[in-house]
This record gives sequence, structure tokens and C-alpha cells, in this order.
Amino acid sequence: MASIEQVKAALIQATEQGDVVVNQIRASLDQTEQALVRLRAVAAGSGHPAITEAIGRAEQSKQRLVEAMTLIQGSSEAARTYMGVLG
Repeated sequence: MASIEQVKAALIQATEQGDVVVNQIRASLDQTEQALVRLRAVAAGSGHPAITEAIGRAEQSKQRLVEAMTLIQGSSEAARTYMGVLG
């Protein structure tokens, strides 16, 4: 069985990795937003359904990235709470 200090060390590593993931998601959100700007610029000159679909899917992607970021942040917060419980 792992000691409390080993558990705390593993939780710290997990929360640090969560922070890395959040930063990666933020970068992905920035890239997705840039893609959306380009798609919207193209859509201004076209009413084609395919470009509308492309924008819709990119918007969905952005929403899911935000959801993923929120979930990983919640996971890290719960791990920090558990560390506090451990003392």
C-alpha cells in the first residue's frame, strides 16, 4: 500500500499534468478560433452549404474543447481537495 506522501506526490503529478493539458487545450482553442476567422471570411463570399457545415463543425469543436478544459480543471481541483483531506 502506498504511503500518504506517495499518494500526495502522485496527485501533485496528476494536477501538474492537468495544467499542461489545459495549456494545450488553450492553444487548440486559439488555433480553432483562427480557423473559424478564415472560414467566416470565405463564407462571406459564398453561400455554399459545405462552408456552413465547416463553420458549424469548427464551432462544435471549440465548444467541446471548452468542455474538456472545464472537466480537466475540475479533475485537478478535486485532486487538490483530496490532497487537503490527506493533510
